[in-house]
Amino acid sequence: MKSWIAASLLLGLALVPAAGRAGEPRQATWPSLDRQLSQAHAVPGSALETLIRDNQDFSMLRAGEANDKIMVPAWLRVWWRKGHPNMVYSATDPTGGYPHVLKEIHEWMLSHQDFVRGLPDVAMSPMAETDGIAGISLAATVGANTRISGAQTSPRSESDIRINFWNPSKIIAASNAIVSGGAQAQFYSSDGGATWGQTSLPFFSTDSFHSDPTVDWTSDGTAWATTIGIKGNTLKMRAYTSTDGGATWTYDNTFSGNQRSTDKQIMWADHSSTSPYKDYIYVCWHNGTPLYVNRRTGPSGSWGTATQVSGSESSGTAIGCDVKTNSAGDAFAFWPTTTNRRVVVAKSTNGGASWGAGVVVATTYDGYDIGVPSFNSRRALIYISGGAYKTATRNEVYASWTDLSGETGCTAASNEPGSSVTSSCKTRIWFSRSTNGGTSWSSPIMINNQASKNDQFNQWLAVDETTGQIGVMYYDTVGDAGRLKTDVWFQASSDGGVTWSAAAKVTTAMTDETIAGANSGNQYGDYNGLSGYAGQFFPSWTDRRNNAKEEIWTAPVSQP
Repeated sequence: MKSWIAASLLLGLALVPAAGRAGEPRQATWPSLDRQLSQAHAVPGSALETLIRDNQDFSMLRAGEANDKIMVPAWLRVWWRKGHPNMVYSATDPTGGYPHVLKEIHEWMLSHQDFVRGLPDVAMSPMAETDGIAGISLAATVGANTRISGAQTSPRSESDIRINFWNPSKIIAASNAIVSGGAQAQFYSSDGGATWGQTSLPFFSTDSFHSDPTVDWTSDGTAWATTIGIKGNTLKMRAYTSTDGGATWTYDNTFSGNQRSTDKQIMWADHSSTSPYKDYIYVCWHNGTPLYVNRRTGPSGSWGTATQVSGSESSGTAIGCDVKTNSAGDAFAFWPTTTNRRVVVAKSTNGGASWGAGVVVATTYDGYDIGVPSFNSRRALIYISGGAYKTATRNEVYASWTDLSGETGCTAASNEPGSSVTSSCKTRIWFSRSTNGGTSWSSPIMINNQASKNDQFNQWLAVDETTGQIGVMYYDTVGDAGRLKTDVWFQASSDGGVTWSAAAKVTTAMTDETIAGANSGNQYGDYNGLSGYAGQFFPSWTDRRNNAKEEIWTAPVSQP
């Protein structure tokens, strides 16, 4: 990404506040038109310049939006509100009522100022691109770090990955590729992750670009991908399929129906041979404030109608969901809430035809997102990554999330460290478990609470369905005394989350998203991926080692 685009993603968000306030201010001072155009580096006569000029009615915004933490410029908020006047834009909701993907829309506009699709990215046949082996520790054996996105001249960030449980030699992954062609980048391996090819999803209809990648497999060998199809300020959920291991992709369906502000979806396929709903595909997302889930009744079946799953237990926006299944076919939808700061789970026992009431797992200290020194531009999203495991003697459900540590002086959004590397407040990975199928939950624990001033974020959890072992991966700045550089770390539990292995470092080189040349708008993206099968886990993460462009990497992790 050009350096001025990265700068614009930061400077363009600087809204000038009125005098200091204790609550919502009565007046606000907004940046001048000239300043907005300059900060966006808008080319004279471009579609971007016209859009900025046409969206200056800041009376549509609350005065408090002049100095909130939402990294979206005022003109873009006005533009969004014009297209979605009936959404709830509440001062009590840390999202402000705006979809998180507005940040990607902003980045795409800055890098495509004519608002025309970019040229397609070049498809590449599988090849090996490794960079050392992290080694063997008491915690785990980590194989070679492998760049799965290939050499890139523009950033890749935010990823998902999935092993084909019926043919583990095949693995697929995906990431955003917003600054380049804009189509979701897809990665595929047919040799257990040794070599990787790269391709892209085709665009459906008039979509301008994609965001928020997810992938999975069904037992017939079909690979699946979902994404947000974005055209102007309309956001639709798109599904795609591949019948050749991920090398080529075909549009399948728009499973969000008539919804127009869909955001932050996650997909999961029921992999269990004993499930009555084997191969059912579930996707969760939020449209405005509520959480929705839809399901497809297998590869030869069809998509249903989106069902609202969140209810009165949730206030604010249900952004950052996950959906998983167990061997009996029970499905679990997980989500956080941004206003009453809850972690919630709902259960379906009939293949997603209906869902039970939400059960509160925990209450978080912060809400929506957290600024930490290594990730203070985009900020770490508080999302839930869950799992489930059922046998004749166990009926367990798991939830993980990122939050403040909860220690003295680190219990509220006002305590978050932001850019302060000396702050005693820090973020940690939290975990809770249910032993009765999601009815009640344990008190949350931190799985690795070091004494040092370091931050953990962007965790993902996966359950190895062959063994019941739980794996969690996350970024951690513990290896950098300056609190700015990250490594990827992995921990596992073989007793349903009662105890956890020592953390094993996965990466062989660190990433710094705070220096010149980094993709300041996206930084690490909102989430990573993790998939586990038959004793081996594959995480996927955003990595810019050696100050390269942001790329997607993986490494096999074997846990004893």
